Amino acid sequence: APTARDLARESRSLRAVCAKCHNLQLVMDTPMSYDAWHDTVQNMMDRGATGTDHQFADVMDYLHRTMTTIDVNTADANELQIVLHVPGSTAQAILARRSAQKFTSLADLESVPGVDASTVDAKARLIFFK
Repeated sequence: APTARDLARESRSLRAVCAKCHNLQLVMDTPMSYDAWHDTVQNMMDRGATGTDHQFADVMDYLHRTMTTIDVNTADANELQIVLHVPGSTAQAILARRSAQKFTSLADLESVPGVDASTVDAKARLIFFK
C-alpha cells in the first residue's frame, strides 16, 4: 500500500509534469482505465511533455491509485489491491466472493471483510459492476 510520502511525491510529480500545460482539475474530472491513462501519458510525452523517468512513473502510479476506473467483476487481484487500496488477502476475498456471485453495488462490495467503506464511497465514481 502506498504511504502518505509516496502519494505526496507522486502528486508533486503530477504537478511538475502535467500542470505545465493542463489545469489539474481536467485530470481529476476525467477518470479512465489504466490503459487509457498509459496512452494519454504516452501521447503527452510524444507531444513534448518533459519530466524524468521517475516523474513519469510517479504520474502513472498516482493516476493508477487515484483516478483509474475498475470493474470489480473482471479486475484481477493486483488491480483490486491498487485501485481499491486493499491488501492481497482482501483482494483474494473479493475474487472468491465474485466467483460465487457477481457484485452489483457498492454496498455489495463493502460487505466483503477488509473492504473499507469510506474508501469505496470516496471512489464510487470509479467503480463499476459489469
